[in-house]
Amino acid sequence: MTTNRFKDKKILILAGKPIGSVDIVKYAQSLGAYVIVTDYLDQKDSPAKQIADECWNISTADVDTLAQKALQTGVDAVFTGVHDFNINMAQKLCEKLNLPFYATKKQLSQTSDKNFYKNLFKQYDVPVIEEYSINSKDIQYPVIVKPVDSSGAYGVKICNNQNELRKNYNSALEFSESKKVLIERYIDDEEVTIEYLLQDGDIQLIGMADRHIVQFEKGILPLPDYYIWPSKYLSHFENNFNEKIINALKSLDLKNGMLFIQAKVDGKDIKPYDMGFRLSGTQEYRIFEKICGVNPLKMMTNYALTGKMSDQICKVKADYDIFGANVTFLAKPSQIGSFIGLDDVSAMNGVVAVVKNKHENETIPDSALGTLNQVVLRVFVIADNRASLIEKIKEIRSKVQILDISGHNILYEEQNNV
Repeated sequence: MTTNRFKDKKILILAGKPIGSVDIVKYAQSLGAYVIVTDYLDQKDSPAKQIADECWNISTADVDTLAQKALQTGVDAVFTGVHDFNINMAQKLCEKLNLPFYATKKQLSQTSDKNFYKNLFKQYDVPVIEEYSINSKDIQYPVIVKPVDSSGAYGVKICNNQNELRKNYNSALEFSESKKVLIERYIDDEEVTIEYLLQDGDIQLIGMADRHIVQFEKGILPLPDYYIWPSKYLSHFENNFNEKIINALKSLDLKNGMLFIQAKVDGKDIKPYDMGFRLSGTQEYRIFEKICGVNPLKMMTNYALTGKMSDQICKVKADYDIFGANVTFLAKPSQIGSFIGLDDVSAMNGVVAVVKNKHENETIPDSALGTLNQVVLRVFVIADNRASLIEKIKEIRSKVQILDISGHNILYEEQNNV
């Protein structure tokens, strides 16, 4: 690749606050593209706008206006980051402009509908978590209630009895566009995240991480504490489930992009419970680029600009020789005052990136409890082996403090138990 690969091309990024938008802008600019960023936010509140070549103050929901202005401006490509709403708007806009987009409207709907893909996995003999109806008389508590078509853990709650289930069922309905809710057996066990890269119909496993979670309050959904690649369950998964899942995905005629699956380890079974046909807010592309040479964010940006993920099919083994981690910092509802120790962490050997999801003076509302809106910071680090990686995670935890505007610690003590 040369630094002029995208010279004379204009790409429109549907942004907002997700950090992935900033990385798309930087990558496209590094290869010579002229980058336009649009959202309804003021420039000071839109990180991607702050580094763009041009800014539009048009909501990402206003597809008709965006299409008209894109035609007038000579936009060659449209892309976005990790936000489900913006992904659907980008797909709709690309369809209007006859520009490449990695997924169809139908595929985005199928891969975000929990009912649909659970039934799909069943057809291909992939185990899934048992579910109940709201009126079932044989519910075994605890259960987890969730909207079938939302992300970010919004509307997801753990229920320990019938009263909690009735209350949280109605709450979950509010977060479901289709007004459908799933009730599943709650499995309080280990989790994994599984990542696939798609190129011209070739689907391959490129990563599998152990997803360590922490539960802070009763009934509140546990959230990720840190991720470690490769997973200790990788070999078992590849031998028993990988081919079945790939065949299920191929039945949807998925061609390009990235897809991730979150799953529970239930005895010998690995049971998917969530899926996204998109870049993940976990930003694992930072780790993948370092330990296996593949960056899905860059490849999907390539697709938006050229109609191709890369010049050739990339072949990757998920059983890396190097270990990687995403250390996730979760803050209590508060107004953020300051971050302490980030320079020291950035200087550590093996640290790939230190990424703020939130900034000073930003507020984490009470409604964020149990959702990924509590993620304020991620640190990406690599090491030669798992034991060394664990020690680096502990050192990172010891160096970082995040305080509210009164100087009080807003991180959870439970996160120090690595």
